[in-house]
Amino acid sequence: MQLLIRSLGLGVTVLALATVTSLFAVQSVARESDGPAIRPPNETHHLDSDRVLWSSDPDGLDANNVHNWTTSDPARAELAASTDVSFNRPPDEVAAWNRESHRDFPETGRDTSIAPTGATFEQGRFVRDAYVEIFTVQPATTARITTNQTTRYVAPEGAVLATLDHRVAVPDDVELPYSRVTWQLENHSVSATKLLVDDEQETTSSETHTPTLQYDLGDNPGTEHTLTVEHNVSVTLNRTFEWCSNYTMAGNCTQWSAESTNLTENVTVTDSTTVTEYTLHIGGYYARYPNGDLGLVVFKSDPWLGYELPGGRVNGVWRFYSARDPGWDSLVARTDSGASIRHSPSHPLRVTAFPLKTGPTAAPAENVSILRVRGEETQPATLPGQVHLDALDRPYTASYSLATVFDTTDQEVSDLTAHGLVRGVETTGDEGVFEEIEIHRSNLTLTVEETTSETATVTVRLQDAKTGKPIETDGREGYVVFADERVQTGRDGTVTTTLSRPAGSISARFEPGPWWLHTTGYVRDSDAVTVEGTALALVRSLYRASIPIGMVLLAAFLVDRITGMPIWPPWRGL
Repeated sequence: MQLLIRSLGLGVTVLALATVTSLFAVQSVARESDGPAIRPPNETHHLDSDRVLWSSDPDGLDANNVHNWTTSDPARAELAASTDVSFNRPPDEVAAWNRESHRDFPETGRDTSIAPTGATFEQGRFVRDAYVEIFTVQPATTARITTNQTTRYVAPEGAVLATLDHRVAVPDDVELPYSRVTWQLENHSVSATKLLVDDEQETTSSETHTPTLQYDLGDNPGTEHTLTVEHNVSVTLNRTFEWCSNYTMAGNCTQWSAESTNLTENVTVTDSTTVTEYTLHIGGYYARYPNGDLGLVVFKSDPWLGYELPGGRVNGVWRFYSARDPGWDSLVARTDSGASIRHSPSHPLRVTAFPLKTGPTAAPAENVSILRVRGEETQPATLPGQVHLDALDRPYTASYSLATVFDTTDQEVSDLTAHGLVRGVETTGDEGVFEEIEIHRSNLTLTVEETTSETATVTVRLQDAKTGKPIETDGREGYVVFADERVQTGRDGTVTTTLSRPAGSISARFEPGPWWLHTTGYVRDSDAVTVEGTALALVRSLYRASIPIGMVLLAAFLVDRITGMPIWPPWRGL
């Protein structure tokens, strides 16, 4: 909080009063984030699903209470009462809960200031216990990325919800035998609340104790921003000084004079929070396989949920839960006579993302396959003690790119949708930021060049099946597996190898490597050839020659028997 006090009036000096010891004692009751938690109310007008949203409430099922809850889904409520619940996506209900809970914040009169226990107050001469506190920023997600990194992401467009209050201290009247001072409150106004983004005014709200301020970070450079809520309180009091201007020798006042002065005091209070703007950007490569499948390599700017096409999706490692901010569990009401603590009717919820899987997954498996994941092995953060959810206890892959293939012939890059960790933040594929790569079929053939009783010399030839151009594997990712050994083709697309003569066939296959690393990608191909011995070759040649000769003899026999022509047996006239 920052204090800006300006005093207006004739010869009036504004004195800042020290906070009394009792107020420090009240402020010290603020609960730590891992301290005892409270349950959501059994009866609420906010949402049927509110109990599912409270991941930090103490778990332990009370069947009688569950049946008394007003809910459209008793089974879901019973589950939430007995354990915490995680979500596949940021829950939409959190925003509605926060709006309703924000409106529940109590309104006070001029003699009372009510605030959460962690609020910081500013004190003036007449304006006391003035504050403004950010209730929540939404849409937002706190990502527990590593043990040392927790980032609060906010959507590029959203709202800041705040609460504010103060009280007015009117000095006591003073009366002496020959003079008196009286005080009267003339004006008590609350100005519009301002929202500043990086010290530049963004918007203002109406005069209310629960302002909601909309923001748009699109015009602000960078992703790290400071959101500041600023509020000004103005109080005007009338001070009347009366004195005896004529009195008798006996000391009796016969004439009174008076002078009135208006004293105005302005106190400005602020509260700030630092956030990271979440803008999901994607780009990469795409290709159409010869069989019509769509290949995608997607790079992204921030942690994400993954991406999808109609009929298939790729899921990231993240899950979500929502829990209350414990700093709002209790409120402290302050008056001239002291401070009292009470249960808060307003509980802001925050959405948290945490890794639950070691790496991305694809679904359904028959439609989507993951080819490669690029990223860093990351040690996950632990969850707070009051959150009872399964969590990773081993490193996960914080990916920055995913290569996949979708079994689809009618989907394009423009049909791709990537989903972010913050509610409502998503982006679609744009061919302008995706580079197209052609994928061709390859043609691999084996030719036996020479054989001996102990060796065989075989040539591997690898070509582009579409263009006939030789494929050189030396110098690019990809290779040929020939007789269980890796070999590389040269500029002419061939490699000749002499090996021990096998008993049967020799096979080879082309492993093309990632298609997105080259201007032209390829798919696999394979071939096999038999290396024959001298006796085996003679037998095979005789077998192959006997088939057409036999067919001719069979035809002659049938003609002889059907037509009576004397042509069978062919050697009859010899």
